[in-house]
Amino acid sequence: MALQALQSSGVAFRKILSHFPEELSLAFAYGSGVYRQTGPSSDQKNAMLDFVFTVDDPVTWHSKNLKKNWNHYSFLKFLGPKVITTIQNNYGAGVYYNSLVTCVGRLIKYGVISTSILIEDLLNWNNLYIAGRLHKPLRFVSISK
Repeated sequence: MALQALQSSGVAFRKILSHFPEELSLAFAYGSGVYRQTGPSSDQKNAMLDFVFTVDDPVTWHSKNLKKNWNHYSFLKFLGPKVITTIQNNYGAGVYYNSLVTCVGRLIKYGVISTSILIEDLLNWNNLYIAGRLHKPLRFVSISK
């Protein structure tokens, strides 16, 4: 059975993206909040929306996002954008996630990855975290129409 997109237009995704710094080289949404899942029925209308944001300059992006969305970050916000980026780039899969964020009345989580780390993972499968995610259904999101 083919997956069906939820009744969520690109306009809703763009509205969410408008709450973040514009310096995104790529943004995509994935998971049960974007696509209906087969199996036992659950409350998919209110499922968390999952995003990945790719940025060329994570320090600048986190700096701007901290000014706009201070409450999205854990205690690491007190250490600043350079430390957040160091943790993002050097631990785990190269992605920094903010989760359980309410935006435009929806619960979301979003991961931030540098463009260079994403490209490296796509070419060399360093850890296959985001490259593997790109093998599954997702929706590319643009801030422009």
